[in-house]
Amino acid sequence: DVPQAPPDPLLSIDGRFKADGRTGKLNLGIGVLRRTDATAHEFSTVIEAAKQVPVSTYYTHPGGDDAFVELSAELIFGCKRPANIAGFQTVGGSGALRVGAELLVSQGIENIFIPNPSWANHRALLSGGGFKVFDYTYLDENTHSVDIEKMLAAIRAAPPKSAILFQVAAHNPTGVDLTDAQWDRVLELMQEKKKELFPVFDSAYQGLARGLEEDVRIVRKFLASGLEFVVCNSHSKNFGLYGERVGSLYVVCDSAEIAERVSSRCKLRIRTNYSVPPLHGARIVAAILSNPDLRKRWEVELTEARNNLNSAHGALADALKAGGLPARFAAPRFGLFTQLFLTDEQVLALEKVHACYVAPGGRLNVSSLTPAAAKQVADAVIAVCK
Repeated sequence: DVPQAPPDPLLSIDGRFKADGRTGKLNLGIGVLRRTDATAHEFSTVIEAAKQVPVSTYYTHPGGDDAFVELSAELIFGCKRPANIAGFQTVGGSGALRVGAELLVSQGIENIFIPNPSWANHRALLSGGGFKVFDYTYLDENTHSVDIEKMLAAIRAAPPKSAILFQVAAHNPTGVDLTDAQWDRVLELMQEKKKELFPVFDSAYQGLARGLEEDVRIVRKFLASGLEFVVCNSHSKNFGLYGERVGSLYVVCDSAEIAERVSSRCKLRIRTNYSVPPLHGARIVAAILSNPDLRKRWEVELTEARNNLNSAHGALADALKAGGLPARFAAPRFGLFTQLFLTDEQVLALEKVHACYVAPGGRLNVSSLTPAAAKQVADAVIAVCK
């Protein structure tokens, strides 16, 4: 008697959208970087590099492709990977989160606090790794900005031996990020509580919020501070390699000796989970990052994608504001998403009445929005909100 599992609230959107025969329908649900014609955003540099990467016919080791691990680390940390940082290729950012969770839980860090709201899969993924998952206040829903005072107070109140998860940039689902000054306050608090709390960074959108360097500035500040922490990284969005499952995990330790022991424990967990990660996507990323010409052209493509996202956010915010909705709907957003905090009934009305498919809570993927499409979405949102 195996009970039927409930449908995934995000993945099920695609099926309903495909079955909808209406013209002018919009799919703003799934978190995939798209072009304005709604096709997946494929980077020409990735396609070019893929032709140069041979098919892998043999196993790698549990830690993955060594060149990829080093190059991905340089992209995040801005330097060669120091000996006190254990690094691994993982099955996407999700694999990094799961392996990181299992490692920390094995060391007695049993609680993790995630922002409220956060990515829909964070809670299930982290609890599956053994964590007890709790929330900390992140957003002021009246202003759609980070409520830094309540956020810091909630983190300060977390019990000892707790992990605190931070989304580095392009917060999912809201698109609302901390300012540099707010991040500095977070770092100050984590330094104060370094014997009690363990930072975990989820970096899924590097380069798609403010810039390649800007989006990981806080990670580099944490590294310079001497704190121990974990980085769970995904290259799905910034290389458009969703199906290749390209991720990396880095554990910053107090010493190279500790990092070596951490490496052995993580590789054991990987070996007894999915054994080894897939090579093809990782080697595509490594081919681009190691080739000055390809890397330069990839960075240009990434900048274009980021500028398109910023333009889409601006067009939607302007249209919502012009329609008379409160100013919070036009608050600054970055990355793929904005969340409008709609009720279930309003989300259903968007889908049934206006052929506008969005994720629960009114999370919208803005990457495919032209000014005309932004106006169409805004008109639909205004209609269901009035």
